[in-house]
Amino acid sequence: MTYFKLSIRNAKRSFADYLLYIVTMTALSAVMEVSNCITITGKSAGFQAVSFPLLITMIQVVLAGYNNTFMLKQRAKEFANYLLLGMKRKELTNLFLYEILLLGLFCFLAGTAIGFVLYGLLGFTLFFHSFHISGSLYAESLLHTFFYFSMIEVVSALSLKYRLDKLQIRDLMHEKNYNQTVKNKNNYKNWGIVFCISFVCLAGIVCGIVFLPEKDIMPLVSTVAIPLLLSISAFYEWCLGFLYARRKKQAVTLYQKDRLYLTAAMTSNIRTAAVTNTVFCMCFLFSAAAFETGMLMLQPEIRLFAIDRQQWMGTLQIGIYIVFTVIYFSILSLHQIIELRQNTQNIRILHYIGKSSRQIKMLVIQQIVVKLLFPMTMASLLFSFCIPLLNRKMNLVLPLSMRNVLFKFTGAFWLCTFFFCLCYFFVIWIMGRQIIKLPHSPKHPS
Repeated sequence: MTYFKLSIRNAKRSFADYLLYIVTMTALSAVMEVSNCITITGKSAGFQAVSFPLLITMIQVVLAGYNNTFMLKQRAKEFANYLLLGMKRKELTNLFLYEILLLGLFCFLAGTAIGFVLYGLLGFTLFFHSFHISGSLYAESLLHTFFYFSMIEVVSALSLKYRLDKLQIRDLMHEKNYNQTVKNKNNYKNWGIVFCISFVCLAGIVCGIVFLPEKDIMPLVSTVAIPLLLSISAFYEWCLGFLYARRKKQAVTLYQKDRLYLTAAMTSNIRTAAVTNTVFCMCFLFSAAAFETGMLMLQPEIRLFAIDRQQWMGTLQIGIYIVFTVIYFSILSLHQIIELRQNTQNIRILHYIGKSSRQIKMLVIQQIVVKLLFPMTMASLLFSFCIPLLNRKMNLVLPLSMRNVLFKFTGAFWLCTFFFCLCYFFVIWIMGRQIIKLPHSPKHPS
């Protein structure tokens, strides 16, 4: 009981550090609850009914692993001190597991409540054929969601227990931090050529899909993913390589304002950054495709399946959009928080050499915004080229009442994404302020 009370106290004290974990798990639990409510209401069964909650479960297991790893690093020295003061390893493990389980229970209750409210709003808005709200529906959906959430907590707890049992005090006291470099700083020029060629191929395929007859576009649709992935990967290799080469040349413009610091932050782990930004961009594009498809299937003018089935599938696509968006911002936020933690000493040095607390706050805000928006850069370029062409194609197929519908859906997508971006920006900023604690007044080294 003593350690249970201690875990509650530690969870309250570390609430800001757990904020990302709470937001992520609550959002995904809400999506899972909506999916379960629709499944129960529609009396659907089989693989189609359970596939989406299982997908969310697997994603939550991965994200919980990322967040648990972050928290373990964040509190490594605290745990090492517990062990040095005489706490047994088993007791330390139980203490941390109690905290994770308590927070998981909070996320589950908050997420299911939010999800049930969202289901009600969806029902009143979209007029599901068999829509109803009752206490029995909430109880049954709660039971289903609890089953999946229990799977997540059990897998997460076992993985965390295994890691804690293997850790030694010296492992907790020391962490490695290194920067990646490239041998040939002019290699980015080759990536620029690859990007131009792959983007031209992509543009040609999209134009073919838009202007060719329907019977001739299937081969193009099946091959569009190859130049798409290649152009995204080459773009980030080229862009980051260009910044790295400019930083090494020590261009004069980099020393104006805070450009040097921001450039160094972008290119400190250049090889990993290129890969992760490619993955984030693809995740962002998948979420956009799911959102556009879901909104299209929820329109009453379109009848591809039975109304209940089509509404369920449309809502499922919107849920997939939320899942991919949560993955995008959660992992990106986690990367930023880890980087802020690793760069705490560098930021404090800026304070010691004369930068005010306000200037440093603005610098950190700029870094957060750049890192959040950078993976969207290539996606924005693709949107600006592809959406007008695809909208032209859809205007020829859809009814007149749905003219330019792709522009409307794209605007709604960016609006929703801006909302997510704003929420996660505040999460990173709140957690970042806890990590970077500046002195009240500048101190100059003696």
